[in-house]
Amino acid sequence: MTNNNFDEWFDDVVDGNPKLAEIWQLNYIEGIINYTSIPNHERTDIINNLNELSEIEADKILAYLKENETYTDPKHQYEQMRKNGVFTDRDS
Repeated sequence: MTNNNFDEWFDDVVDGNPKLAEIWQLNYIEGIINYTSIPNHERTDIINNLNELSEIEADKILAYLKENETYTDPKHQYEQMRKNGVFTDRDS
């Protein structure tokens, strides 16, 4: 690849705009969003803006959703409660 061809290819890849979120990120967001404790208006905003999300925004949303995930499996619920300090001795 000549230097000129590389420059053109690189300009096409990095056009100064953030890269749009990948399909797996969008699918993961759609799959987990209904199992979170976030308010409905936030949920609606996220769903309505899925097609405009950048990769970075999608990563931030995924982290936010994982932090607010609610589990249906009692084992996972217990682990989350333990992690959040529900079972610690308050008198200590």
